[in-house]
Amino acid sequence: MLVHREESGIQNLLLFVLAMALHFVVNDHALRENYQKIYDQIGRWLLALAIIIGWLIGTVTQIDQAVVAVFFAFLAGGIVLKEELPEVRESCFWSFAFGTLSYAIILLGL
Repeated sequence: MLVHREESGIQNLLLFVLAMALHFVVNDHALRENYQKIYDQIGRWLLALAIIIGWLIGTVTQIDQAVVAVFFAFLAGGIVLKEELPEVRESCFWSFAFGTLSYAIILLGL
């Protein structure tokens, strides 16, 4: 999806990298906590391979911009629902809402 993004500027890229890095840290911790042995042996390597395969597919295919937007929205929604707003843990909706609003203001300000 990054290959087909039309946005320009290093600022957008750095903000996206920061957001995804934070997500991957949380995701890595959760997977290791719940599935330590299989995640350390196989899971982390499969996830790394999936990133490389996705990049290769992105570089050799041409995808309509509307399809990219739908995939991006689906991915972002999945990230939020799976990790950032879990039902089983004690989460604070207002902290999440404040972070979301702050990040939106940063993006709109750039």
